[in-house]
Amino acid sequence: MINNTIRHGLLILLLLCAKTALGSCSLPAKSAAFGTVTTFNINSTLNTTASAIQVDCGAGLTLGLLSSDAISLRLLSATFSNGSRGVMQTGASGSDSIPVQLCLTPNCGNELTINPASTITLRSTDLLSLILSGKNFIIPVYLRTVPGAVVSAGNYQVRLSVQVSYNICTSIGLLNICLTPQIDTTVVPVTVTMNITNDCTTISAPDINFGSAPLVDRFASISQSLSVVCSKGSTYSIGLSNGRHANNNQRYMANGTNLLAYEIYKGSSSNRWGPTGTERVASSTASSTSTDGQIKTYNYTAAILSAQATPAIGSYSDSVIVDLSF
Repeated sequence: MINNTIRHGLLILLLLCAKTALGSCSLPAKSAAFGTVTTFNINSTLNTTASAIQVDCGAGLTLGLLSSDAISLRLLSATFSNGSRGVMQTGASGSDSIPVQLCLTPNCGNELTINPASTITLRSTDLLSLILSGKNFIIPVYLRTVPGAVVSAGNYQVRLSVQVSYNICTSIGLLNICLTPQIDTTVVPVTVTMNITNDCTTISAPDINFGSAPLVDRFASISQSLSVVCSKGSTYSIGLSNGRHANNNQRYMANGTNLLAYEIYKGSSSNRWGPTGTERVASSTASSTSTDGQIKTYNYTAAILSAQATPAIGSYSDSVIVDLSF
């Protein structure tokens, strides 16, 4: 009778000691950086980076994991979100966003989503390979962007709130009885960043063909346009070189030593489109802009100067370079 009472009292003491140790694991905030890419890269390419959720429950025998030991992760919320995922933005008022996937495997076969909420639980058999030392667990997380975003340049970020629930025993007694359970639920903030830069990918400029005429004053002017594909919201200027046969800032087509003066003007005006200073065309003066803001078109007029003498018959040509400067 006396021995039974002593054993009962010892059991109560052990249970009381266990309760005082609940929820003392450390879970530090984390970050992940995608680095710097262009707006066209983020639109067409899946970018990846990685981080880790750390659950540090301190010292303890590595081999002493119980079948009840487990860590569960859930993507609780994000500072910016759209549907089931967090999105990176330049700020609360930003209209451009880049969706981000948060996963526990590189191929994102088990993505953590906000809505619907998904929870992934790592059991003791999973945790064995994630132990750094003692009962300090490092859980790799993988982040991927979702291609298709059309965004302006800037510094993008989002803070993902990952809810972590853990049940880890750090001290095991006889008969695999847990003497020191660590049980709690907390939120780990993961700050994700990316720097997006401007870029231009395409300049489309058709040839100018004046056709044929017997006299210089019989050539009709040509109205055409060139287009450029640049980052949404980017600022740049476009210049046209003076050509291969220019003299005193005057463009000429040539046929051997014979010259035929011509000019290229901005839009339908008489303002020369040239290579420097105010002769360049600003991106803000585009004749038209695509819905996504990336393709801008610039109209121009090309004309053979009628005041010159008609040169010798023949085929005349020149080559003009289109340059774009940020």
